Amino acid sequence: MRWAACASVVTALLLAACGDEAPPAEPKSTFELRAVVEPALAEALARSPSASAAVTPADPEAVEAVLSTLESPDARMRALALEDAKILGDSAIAALSAAIADTAAAPARRTACAQALGAIATSSAVDVLATRLETDPETWLRAQCAWQIRAAGLDEAVPRLVLRLKYEKDGATVVWIADALASFGYLAGLEGLRVLRDTARDESVRTDALERLDALAAERGFVDGEELYAAWWRGDLDAKLPPREPSDALRREVWDRIGRLSEWDLRRVDDARFVLSRIEGWVVPMLAAALHDEDVYTRVHAAQCLERRGPRARAAVDELIAALADTRLAPGAAAALAAIGDRGAGRAIEDLLRSTRDVELRVAAARALGSIGGPASLDLLRAAWAPENPIDLRQSAAGSLVALGEGDAVAPFHLECLDEKSADAGAAEHALGHWIARKAESGGVTWRSLSVRWTALEPALGSVPDAAEVAERRARRGQIARAAIGLR
Repeated sequence: MRWAACASVVTALLLAACGDEAPPAEPKSTFELRAVVEPALAEALARSPSASAAVTPADPEAVEAVLSTLESPDARMRALALEDAKILGDSAIAALSAAIADTAAAPARRTACAQALGAIATSSAVDVLATRLETDPETWLRAQCAWQIRAAGLDEAVPRLVLRLKYEKDGATVVWIADALASFGYLAGLEGLRVLRDTARDESVRTDALERLDALAAERGFVDGEELYAAWWRGDLDAKLPPREPSDALRREVWDRIGRLSEWDLRRVDDARFVLSRIEGWVVPMLAAALHDEDVYTRVHAAQCLERRGPRARAAVDELIAALADTRLAPGAAAALAAIGDRGAGRAIEDLLRSTRDVELRVAAARALGSIGGPASLDLLRAAWAPENPIDLRQSAAGSLVALGEGDAVAPFHLECLDEKSADAGAAEHALGHWIARKAESGGVTWRSLSVRWTALEPALGSVPDAAEVAERRARRGQIARAAIGLR
């Protein structure tokens, strides 16, 4: 350490002797790092162990009696069989798990297994149901498992239900998953219901999705599903409908997902981000705490989760502003603050753009100011847009200038970037579309016509254009942008 100090002094003296000053050092981060996730997960596991104690398997004849009776047309007998299943409890899990996984078995038998598991309603039973929901090839059984998870009433299944929304291909099953989540007080299924309502090929699925959306809205005092979704996305529901207190088991599952943010398996990381960005607001303080974790991947991915939550992460604003002091975390923190849309964070972002020499941080700050900047941001953004700066910084600054009403000045630059190989053509296309849309709001018939032509070139929902289609769309939009620039 002494040699390092001497070397620093000698370097400074040599630079002074040559008439040059040493560049100012980046300020040292004051953002506290500590072990967060591991101790929290350990505590959660202690409060709610994830593994059940071993049990003696039930008499096979007793399990068979339950299943046979559940296949009966007699409703009274079926109700009695469900009571018998509850009595058997976890002792029947091994037999039921094997039976429900038997794809050669009759649908009535597999349905009976799901019903018995729903009646047993233990963690082990819900685990079997969730596994079939995640893996079974039969759509009718997946839907039945979602229904029985709802019947079991254990909220620890919520993360697995939410994740299934990412992968489920059957529209009817998505409706049942959304219904199960709503029964626990979670509305992550609203997104899927809206998509099904608008795009499902099966008319009955579209109808079911619409009816479920409107029913969920009516239950919560909203006019329709759109009003409910808007309130959920803004994070306004917690004030109107205080969230249910999560069980210890669900908190354990959430800390487990936060722990996965540091893994090397990128699919597991992305799955964890998907879940954590859609659970209700009580998870935000946990993600805010994870911003301080010693593992940099945990910190960065926690910030990404908060970014994906948008306004529903506003409780983390103060921690995200503090996180701007962590060089590794600052870009993600700035993006999260922009997504949340809290203009109170604008000054902190301006200070970051003004003070740092790190290009990545400057790009993130310039981009964020498009959402949370104000009049005081304009001179900073114009300076960042200057020709001597890197192209990615110039584009980020120019995009924010469009968002803040200065699009006329930077539209020609965005048009150049649309064809410039070193530029981000997608960002340029987005900025030009935003500029034309803003002008169409008050610019008369010609501007509205240009905006309609631009929007008509948008790819169909759910489609993935190939490279040739993208090039053709951008060429045609370039023509529209040129016409718009001529009208400035």
